[in-house]
Amino acid sequence: MCKTTDIQVRCLHCSQWFKSAIWLGDRKTFESGTLFANTQQCPHCRKITECNKENFKATFEDGGFLGNRT
Repeated sequence: MCKTTDIQVRCLHCSQWFKSAIWLGDRKTFESGTLFANTQQCPHCRKITECNKENFKATFEDGGFLGNRT
């Protein structure tokens, strides 16, 4: 199983990326997991933003990547 090395969230208010407090341990869990009604406070603009797969990006120990790179 390929372990997760980094998960970041893009704030839906200011569009800045920041480290996620929500952690999914491997690629299979990330791909099959349902992220619903999770929120975090953006450290840049201080607003509460939703955390969904659409604004997550994850990097894995094999160099693999899921999410939006921009």
